[in-house]
Amino acid sequence: MYERKHWQAIGLRALVAAMALTVAAPLLAQDATPADAKDEAKSEPMSYDKARRAAEASLRLHPGTDSQYDYRPLWAGNADLDGDGRPEIVYLYTATQTGNAMQLNELVVMTPLAEGDARVQAASPGKSAYDDETYALIRASGYADDAAVHIPGDMEAITMEGDRIRVTFNSTRNSKLCVRGKVTCPPEGQHAWVYRWTPGKLTRAD
Repeated sequence: MYERKHWQAIGLRALVAAMALTVAAPLLAQDATPADAKDEAKSEPMSYDKARRAAEASLRLHPGTDSQYDYRPLWAGNADLDGDGRPEIVYLYTATQTGNAMQLNELVVMTPLAEGDARVQAASPGKSAYDDETYALIRASGYADDAAVHIPGDMEAITMEGDRIRVTFNSTRNSKLCVRGKVTCPPEGQHAWVYRWTPGKLTRAD
């Protein structure tokens, strides 16, 4: 009887060990992946969910107020804008706003983080649990905001080719997306503006 129970215990321990190896194998394989293979993985297409999560993490940096809160991405995508084999993230965000302020409708380009990147360093680490968590999420995403520009109309489509970002939007009279005197408002109707991204800057290219 004892011998049978003894072998049953050994079999159970072997099964648990095998399951542990099965769970750990992908992590071990990732750590053992050659540098060249990891570089190749950087150029693989990025999922919509990953791009959106990176945008959401960055938007946590915007302090909410009584009149402006709930910052959120309306659209997210990615493309290799500078041809280095690593995609940049492009997203459009807004927020819930009250009063007469111009409605946020900002096009943003995010770039991959560099080692020791100042964009993900909290000003006072340990002082705010929220800030520490936010910067940890941004570091985990691997991206941070690099450049932004206001889009003065309701976005209909965003496409990217090379270092150009084409935004198709609809402009309407008296829209809060374009308050005259604060930005240049286009005539009513549909428009397609092309922006060129260079590090730290988005400029009209058409």
